[in-house]
Amino acid sequence: MAFNKMMESAKRGLATSRARVDETRAQRQRDKLLHELGEASYAEHTGHATPEAVASRLRALDDHEQALREKQERQARDIMHPGAECVDEGETVASAARKMRDLGVGSLPICGADDRLHGIITDRDIVVRCIAESQDPGHIRVRDLTGGELVWVDADADVNEVLHQMEDHQVKRLPVIENHRLVGMISESDLARNLDERRLAEFVGKVYTTS
Repeated sequence: MAFNKMMESAKRGLATSRARVDETRAQRQRDKLLHELGEASYAEHTGHATPEAVASRLRALDDHEQALREKQERQARDIMHPGAECVDEGETVASAARKMRDLGVGSLPICGADDRLHGIITDRDIVVRCIAESQDPGHIRVRDLTGGELVWVDADADVNEVLHQMEDHQVKRLPVIENHRLVGMISESDLARNLDERRLAEFVGKVYTTS
């Protein structure tokens, strides 16, 4: 119990530190855009720039501030797809593979009888830890392939924390937990619907090109 509290405290501290870093970066970008707007306005005043150039810088500043407002308002629960499909820890690996095929996904959350998240099984786990080890996927249980760090995010976490978790742990699907229960999943398709092009490209660069 004490260890769990210590881990939760550490996670909150890390989230706070990341939020401060993000705020600093956002402020620097805003300062840069304001500086560019000032330069464009002065150039227009002296006849060295057109009104369109000023309008372009102003739009860039407005877009930046709008994106910040949206990120501050949205939480994991707002961008996840609810009702995540689980695989029971007692099911066979073959059953999990069929479920992945039918759903068109490369990983599934593992749930137990307590309806809580026990782990994640991926298509890579099936290949490397089952097939490559000459084990029978029709007999090996999903629980036998669980292991490693369990990565998830609280439903109240903001979008920046969601991105940090996925990028830091190189995962493309992230479970969302509320009151110790799995309430949804966030995938790259959810991010594509909710991120601007710049931030989405940054996510792809950090996760896909190094995975």
